[in-house]
Amino acid sequence: MPSYKKHILFSLIMIFPFFPDVYYLSLAVVGASVVDLDTSFRYRNLVLMALAGGILALILPFFQITSFTGILLISIALFFFVAQHRGFVHSVPGTALAAACLALFVISFQNILMILTPDPRITFLLTSLILGIIVLNRGLLILYALLVTSGIFLTPLTSFNFFYVATALFVGSLSHLILDLFTGSGVKLFDPLSKHRYGKMTGLFIIALWLVSVAVLYIYPGENYLSLNYFLTTFPQLTTFNPMGII
Repeated sequence: MPSYKKHILFSLIMIFPFFPDVYYLSLAVVGASVVDLDTSFRYRNLVLMALAGGILALILPFFQITSFTGILLISIALFFFVAQHRGFVHSVPGTALAAACLALFVISFQNILMILTPDPRITFLLTSLILGIIVLNRGLLILYALLVTSGIFLTPLTSFNFFYVATALFVGSLSHLILDLFTGSGVKLFDPLSKHRYGKMTGLFIIALWLVSVAVLYIYPGENYLSLNYFLTTFPQLTTFNPMGII
């Protein structure tokens, strides 16, 4: 089984051509790590996630804000707690659902932070750090915090929208599955729709598709469906998606 360090490195390789911004790189790292929260030795992370969700659910009503964000975080923790390792979470439908729920949490949490501070860099940083604390391996936290903090404040301000967030989390999660395809047991990619286990050949095929996508993006920047600007132009509502309507 690939180590968490290999999963993190591979997630950065997968996402960098499409989202070179530090904030979205950090979300991809979170996405790659969250897939393994279905293992018993990561229950500490789930306890932290549930506690953070409970605190938010109790505190937010005092600021006239719905408890949705906290309840959502608790629900995500319960989802991973009852999940079987290498089961639904280690599948394309499972990672898509997990990434969508996490993206919804990120959007709603940042909407709350934007009420407290006008500086988007601070909201990016706090979101990345909190996700890192409750998801990442403890041995990585200090380096992650240093790189994310310096990266967010030393690089140009990035754009923020639901499409970017959800895609970065999903690609990070998908990168985890791709590496697991090269293990002896393989991965049930389409569980629960299919129990068939896929292996190395499928992993090589997905990597080939990724290489083609990267090549197309850089040969025809801004002129094809892979362009980020294409999505923002076609679906401008994605830049202002607000699940709670609090701003």
